[in-house]
Amino acid sequence: MKYIQLLFILLISFQTPLKAQKLSKEFGKVGKDDIELAVYPEDKSAEAIVLFDIGKSYFIRPESSFEVIFERTTRIKIFTNAGLQWAEVEIPFYQEGGIYEEVYDIEGCTYNFEDGRLNKTGLNPSNCHDEKINEYWNVKKFAMPNVKEGSIIEYKYKIRSQYTFNLRDWEFQWKIPTVYSEYEVKMIPFYEYSWLLQGANGFDSQTSYVDKGIARRLGAIEYQDMFHQYVMKDVPAFNDEEFIASINDYIIKLDFQLARINYPSGASVDVLTTWPDLKKELIKHTDFGKYVEKSKKLGSKLFDMDSMLTQSPRERFDKIVKHVKANYNWNNINSKYASKSPANFMKDKYGNAADINLFLIGLLNAVEIEAYPVLISTRKNGKIKYDYPYSHFFNYVIISAIIDGQKILTDATEVLSASDRIPSRCINDKGLIIDQKKEEIEWVDLQCLIPSEKHTDLSIDILNSDLNATIETSFSEYDALYYRNTYGEDRDKIKERLNEDGYSVMEPSLIVLNQYNIKKPYILKYSITDKIEEIQDKIYLSPFLNDPITDNPLKQTKRTYPIDMNYPCKRTYNSTIQIPDGYKVDFLPTNHKINNDLFELEYSVTSDVDMVHISFYYYFKNAVYSAKDYGKLKYYFNEIVKRGNEKVVFSKISETN
Repeated sequence: MKYIQLLFILLISFQTPLKAQKLSKEFGKVGKDDIELAVYPEDKSAEAIVLFDIGKSYFIRPESSFEVIFERTTRIKIFTNAGLQWAEVEIPFYQEGGIYEEVYDIEGCTYNFEDGRLNKTGLNPSNCHDEKINEYWNVKKFAMPNVKEGSIIEYKYKIRSQYTFNLRDWEFQWKIPTVYSEYEVKMIPFYEYSWLLQGANGFDSQTSYVDKGIARRLGAIEYQDMFHQYVMKDVPAFNDEEFIASINDYIIKLDFQLARINYPSGASVDVLTTWPDLKKELIKHTDFGKYVEKSKKLGSKLFDMDSMLTQSPRERFDKIVKHVKANYNWNNINSKYASKSPANFMKDKYGNAADINLFLIGLLNAVEIEAYPVLISTRKNGKIKYDYPYSHFFNYVIISAIIDGQKILTDATEVLSASDRIPSRCINDKGLIIDQKKEEIEWVDLQCLIPSEKHTDLSIDILNSDLNATIETSFSEYDALYYRNTYGEDRDKIKERLNEDGYSVMEPSLIVLNQYNIKKPYILKYSITDKIEEIQDKIYLSPFLNDPITDNPLKQTKRTYPIDMNYPCKRTYNSTIQIPDGYKVDFLPTNHKINNDLFELEYSVTSDVDMVHISFYYYFKNAVYSAKDYGKLKYYFNEIVKRGNEKVVFSKISETN
């Protein structure tokens, strides 16, 4: 009985949640529990965990205006070699015109328990460096020193910001588990913020009170800070699977937005605007609505208007779009505002996304094509929150044009796409049409309902122990655009990609068709050679070789957010296999069919004396699926993996037959 009681106590102690252990939350002080922690009980597969992540935001007034100081202190325990990536730290900071942010007071240390003692390796601040992301964002980078499996790393830094409009957000959730996350904000009465908690119903702890310390003064006004603290514990890792536009849409985080400014004089200004007011501001903005008007006036310098107006609306539209794509270059910077005047853009012939697309709108208007800017948020930037009319949610602008009564979306930054398509990076829910002729707010769906198709024909011949195959693959829509942009006619890049797929391409069989004829599919033709899989006088052959996916991308048991595939997709494989001399068909897969509103699959097998013909087709009919369909999609992917990789078996004909 005593043995059983002791065993029970031991089992309970091993199952004690990590939150019950006494993990330190003080920078520079690492406790025994931190060192001895070898696995996270709540997620034993975790490569690393955040032991604590503590942030603070507060206001200072060094001169005539307020600034925000953000402090962050983070400690991470590395469990596996894969967890070493968390020793690479990136701190984004913002700069726009005269508004700037500064990262400073960076400190860090790596702890390793070796030979019975705790060794510390400090971070050298001179090893930090800045990188420019785009015209607004930079990132400060550093790598923690001497990091290995079992290391504890910690770092802290401050950001000084003049950007009071958007108080720093706080992410409680990482891609690894977080034991303790805390955000503390000290508000002042001159700025009122609204806040939005995403991904959770509430906090483990939330505290608010008026600071009872020494009063602060602005002119004749005395005021106290309003203290808010938000805490979450044992936050699970965010499993960033396939088919998600942006982690920002679903991760557990707290987002602050400035709602009102209260001036010492007693006057107040509401910053939380409305969509109609936001629209009016953009129409009057020098680098938005006014930019379009100025661009329109330049149309007569570029085109013979009398000649242009004799053409159909579609001809005019295509010609203008083609002209801008051919003569102006995108600098790979996303923006909703132009960075230079239309005249300078015409002279420089390059600019950001707004320079190009707002200029295109002006030219379309000049030839009497009804076209308007559409404000969007790109996929990586996250979805728009329709209840919060803030312009900073948007980071890009595309074009909506009315051609023969139909609404067409376009974007001149994507040179190799059709004139009535937007880049896949822009397919993100809905966009806001900025039409100065209408008072009402109009949103446009950005989804493309036309499927992108990949069609592969394989002709396979087996001679002796060698497999020879001729393969032709055609790509349409966004699949074609991806290949045109990524590989084009670069034979070396294409061969490298095919080698990664396990193909040994025979020289000089590789042919690329229709790279610049964007109205036709992008086509790859090539021949490969390989060794057959032969076991005990039987040949085992995958009829579609290495092309179909071999692993289900959906790993979770359930999912709480949508499955976003960006656009519908079709995959078709046709394989013709010459039955090897001296062999007969020993096994063929069976026919199979699925067809419903979500998905379609068909697997068909036929054979004759000399040949085996196998076709395999599947079609995801929607661009976005709801979370409730996750189980069904997981099943469909299992079927794709199973059918796409099922083998044909040929057996040697015995001499007695």
